[in-house]
Amino acid sequence: MPTPRPEILEQIKLLLRRDLKLGPDIAIPDDMPFSGTEADFDSLDILLLLTSIEKQFGIKIPSEAVGKDVFRNVSTLAAYIDQHAAAAAAPVVDYLARLPHRDPFRFLSRVNKISEGESGEAVWALTGSEPFFAGHFPNAPLVPGVLIAEAMAQLSGLVGPSNAKQGKLVHVDVRFDEPVAPPAELVLRSRILRTVGGLEQFEVSASVGEKVVARGMITLSRPREGEPGGTL
Repeated sequence: MPTPRPEILEQIKLLLRRDLKLGPDIAIPDDMPFSGTEADFDSLDILLLLTSIEKQFGIKIPSEAVGKDVFRNVSTLAAYIDQHAAAAAAPVVDYLARLPHRDPFRFLSRVNKISEGESGEAVWALTGSEPFFAGHFPNAPLVPGVLIAEAMAQLSGLVGPSNAKQGKLVHVDVRFDEPVAPPAELVLRSRILRTVGGLEQFEVSASVGEKVVARGMITLSRPREGEPGGTL
């Protein structure tokens, strides 16, 4: 585990002394184990400590973590808390709300992850009840390739910096390897390759399970400062 911040270690030691009533004569070194020492914590002690930690840092420590490497010693516990408290404090971004699209022309059901300016992954979940399946094709529905490309373009629009304007789809070079019949969950991926002026080129793919069904390149044009915004 990574080295925890000193302030996290100190907070853990304060909780140990306060909740478990450790006297000032009992040393609490960073590498002090939770068993086999002068303190020698029992199950009730660990339960009390867990309750205080979860309240203090706003995290939940799963039962399977107790007794494993996380509770090897004070330092490993502090490192776990440091890592997960930072994740819990990170603001949740509603990426779908950033899209200019709304139903029925939004083809992202959820966003799994976005590394702004780098890459992203999202899912388009299709049930088969979507209106376009009535005509594409009756009694043998398939997801239109043009909509798969649009879904990958919508994801690509989210990969750009959060302060970037909405982009226009200006070029598509996508190969469709397999047809997709509903119901299906399309896992969409996009990675920015290069930026030239106001143009951004992305490597994109769509998969169902382990099978890649579409892949290629998509280019967006972002308006420059002072120009009106566009749409994908």
